[in-house]
Amino acid sequence: MMGTEDKTLFCFCHWGGKNKVLPDGSTSYVGGITDQIIVKTGIKYNDFVNAVFDRLGIDPSDKVLQFTVKFDRAQLIRLRDQEGVNTLLQFNDGFAHVYASSSEKEPNSEVAPNMATTRISTTEVEAVSLGSAEEEQVSADTPIPAPSNQWITDGTPDAAANWSELLVGEGQAFENADAFRLAVFKFSIANRFHYRILHNKPRYISIHCAADGCPWKVSAGIEKKSQNVSIRKFVDSHSHTPLDSSQLKPRIRMKWLGGIMQEDILGSPDCLPRKVCEDAEKNLAIKLTYRQAWSVKQRIREAINEKSGESYKLIPWLCNRLIEAMPGTIATWSCTEENRFKRLFVSYDCSIRGFDVGCRPLIFVDVYNLNGLHNSSFIVASALDADNEMYPLSYGILLSMNEEDLLWFLEKLKVVVQNREVVVVSGTSLPFLSSLDKMFGDENHSFCFHCVKENFNKFIDGNTAFKVQGRGKEIALKYLSDIAYARTLDSYNEALGKICSFRRELYDWVIASQPERWSNALFRKPRWDHLNCKSTDSLNSFIEEEKFVHVLELMEAYHEKLYMLLQSNKLKIEQWNLPIGPRVAEKIFENQKAGDSLAVTVLSDVEFKLQELQGREEVVNLKLWTCTCLEWQMTGIPCSHACNAITMTSMNIYQYVADWYKRETQEHIYAEVMDELGKLDIPHPDDIISSASSGNDVVLCPLSPHVKRPPGRPRKEPKGLQVETVKRPIRCSKCGGVGHNKRTKCSSVAQ
Repeated sequence: MMGTEDKTLFCFCHWGGKNKVLPDGSTSYVGGITDQIIVKTGIKYNDFVNAVFDRLGIDPSDKVLQFTVKFDRAQLIRLRDQEGVNTLLQFNDGFAHVYASSSEKEPNSEVAPNMATTRISTTEVEAVSLGSAEEEQVSADTPIPAPSNQWITDGTPDAAANWSELLVGEGQAFENADAFRLAVFKFSIANRFHYRILHNKPRYISIHCAADGCPWKVSAGIEKKSQNVSIRKFVDSHSHTPLDSSQLKPRIRMKWLGGIMQEDILGSPDCLPRKVCEDAEKNLAIKLTYRQAWSVKQRIREAINEKSGESYKLIPWLCNRLIEAMPGTIATWSCTEENRFKRLFVSYDCSIRGFDVGCRPLIFVDVYNLNGLHNSSFIVASALDADNEMYPLSYGILLSMNEEDLLWFLEKLKVVVQNREVVVVSGTSLPFLSSLDKMFGDENHSFCFHCVKENFNKFIDGNTAFKVQGRGKEIALKYLSDIAYARTLDSYNEALGKICSFRRELYDWVIASQPERWSNALFRKPRWDHLNCKSTDSLNSFIEEEKFVHVLELMEAYHEKLYMLLQSNKLKIEQWNLPIGPRVAEKIFENQKAGDSLAVTVLSDVEFKLQELQGREEVVNLKLWTCTCLEWQMTGIPCSHACNAITMTSMNIYQYVADWYKRETQEHIYAEVMDELGKLDIPHPDDIISSASSGNDVVLCPLSPHVKRPPGRPRKEPKGLQVETVKRPIRCSKCGGVGHNKRTKCSSVAQ
């Protein structure tokens, strides 16, 4: 067995909850107790077990421990001896998860569902009994057969059995008429029969089986005292056999289907309406049209918005709680004149301090759509730590992306960066351009090259005057990348000349797109070779599972995930074997390898001339930390020429790396991290007083916003840079003239 390297893990200890398996294969622990311990290499099995149970505060008798490994977070492995502890340490990096459960439960080794055969999305943390390696492989790869005559819609395989017992008998009470109708709907699906409603009055409902001569019927009415709906008469017998799947076609109620399928759709919030059709037919024997499936998704979305309406009242409470827990935190919100929520800004004190003491003056601003929160937007500002990893700085929720709201967010961000002059990299949507230029200055605002590249791609595909496809399109995109990453004016002009000789229209587009905002050679402020705000792409997965929840859950989820991210990055510092981080060390290794083939001429003790295979010469000055290729100056990391020169002097190459990348800087950035947010004293929204007077001060709690759907089809992407497209001129097919066609006035016809 391969030896375990020395390492330290941040170990999450779970007890009493459920392990939810998400559609992308990741897991999320729901409910129960979660605590933590620090585990180091060499810990004994008994010490580890005692530490886990002591931390959780539970009796270890009749309990078992299980853990996961980094390449499969869904598979639980039984922890029973020292070998298991060694495996946990060897196959996890930074952090690990350990689950405690009762040994009385039936062992179940398949905790990750097979998404191709079932839509079960949650599994309890139960004891896992692993046999041989062959048995484990079979259990992980063999599909789980769907049980017959069961409708798997709410995440449990025995849903149909539960539905078949929803109607018990006379006297059974329901909260309201809708609850009674929904119970009959589920009951008919589970017992496979059709029904028709004979009386559907406000105070009396009568339902019979649709088969001729069948005695099955149920009637219900409103009770005078409690106002509940109770069953008055119930005949639970049929004169026919249950229908098979091809014959069972229940009457469709969109609001009922939305409630039944809500958990499945929320588990896969981006699923298409066609997938909803397939699930409804497979699980409920209901054939939906595309429009009906879209309506089901809309009703679920409306239910989320209705649920989120009350949570807006808790925003002031949670903002105050964040400020009390971490003094120095900025958590503020604003509302409209009607006291409707409008926008939110949060920046934690630990993030503000970390950015101030160690992060480079470079900020990435990006926006994500929140499909469940009244079509609002989640805007994130991030920086980079000493190892070029994402360092979240602040976030905001904006109801609209107009210039007023963006300026409000950027004003708060300006307070966070204090007096530092920072470069902001953002997308090319129009509100961003004017807002960022006003707040930080156009000389400090860089366009995201990824967005520029997307606009360039659309320009090529959307023009009819010329066609660039296949290999030609790849060459055009390569020329554009050469223009962006060119460091000197000579290399910039050389790349610009290539795209001009390839196609003049593409050259004109580049000039019109303001290359001084995104090209390395023309942009005057340091960006350390980070041209894309898509360096924050990890935020897509960071908030993907939370973008359909209401605002309070989103704030809590962001706090929890940020806590885990900062704790994990802080623990990784102990694994640094060099004065710099692993990513920067890998970059230096690549430059050293590329510099081995260069010819060196010693000009002085500190100056060296290096010649590349293509004949280009560069001069390195070790005293000034410069190279004529400008890479060293722009990145703070020795380029391939500098690496070769440093090797000639037998100096330590890490001494020539900028302090931004040093271990000491990383330790300063993560010196303070946040604590977990307590949830025990969260008040109920109904207990929040919407306004309370204290002298001349008035404390308001925002109400849910009123959002009207704009006319027309929703725009899928923000409007990008306005670059005029090239249109094909009209040409006559008879005379060949320009400006008319054969049906309009033609000179050849006139003659």
